Amino acid sequence: MYFPSYRKKKNGVPVLSKAEIDNIAEQFIFDFSPEAMKNPMEIDIDSFVLNYLGLKQDFQYLSHNGVYLGMTVFNDTNKVPVYIPETNTAEYISAKARTVIIDNNLLEEDQEHRYRYTMGHEGGHDIFHRGYFSYDPNQLSLCDSPTEPMIQCRAVPVNGKTKPVSQWDDRDSMEWQANYLSSALLMPKRMVIKLIKSLPPEIDFFRNATYVQEVVSTFNVSYQAAEYRLKELGLIKFGSPSIIEFSL
Repeated sequence: MYFPSYRKKKNGVPVLSKAEIDNIAEQFIFDFSPEAMKNPMEIDIDSFVLNYLGLKQDFQYLSHNGVYLGMTVFNDTNKVPVYIPETNTAEYISAKARTVIIDNNLLEEDQEHRYRYTMGHEGGHDIFHRGYFSYDPNQLSLCDSPTEPMIQCRAVPVNGKTKPVSQWDDRDSMEWQANYLSSALLMPKRMVIKLIKSLPPEIDFFRNATYVQEVVSTFNVSYQAAEYRLKELGLIKFGSPSIIEFSL
């Protein structure tokens, strides 16, 4: 199994650039499914997270309004907050360390892309942030309470940015890292570039729409995620008309 190395702050929060995360994602995919780093294809993100990384999975309603899509549990706990729609109440359940909890709403037929992105995101937390959140229950804590046992993940834009970077704290950085890794796992950089280079030339007006559609169908991701990934990689320009605008 591949074990990435990267810089960390003194408090254990990773320090990662986009280039580093792209490289880490490709190394993981190469180890998990070498063929997927030879030919552009859909990544089996469930198998990657559950079989390769070895996480467990559970499904619950994580809120009353769908604000939380997923959760990664780092330590054994009996304090996982969930929503019970039958009684319109919240209660705690137990979960083992290294459990990914997915909101039940993502099991709906039209939520496949959000589900896949969320699974990649939670896998990213396990890869990058387990050391920050987890603790040894056999050791005494120097604090009044042990490290938080879980991280709840809100629905956010595919770029992971809900406020200016200059205002980010460690939690914001970790959410961005998990988001970017999910994108890089689902759409490995070299395979996206290889796919685009394989396409015939298009008239400028249709180029963005064609590129986005090809990434969507090849990697089984959403239009928004595909479009943003292509812009991040410099394959289409920010500010260019989107696939949605072309379809009007």
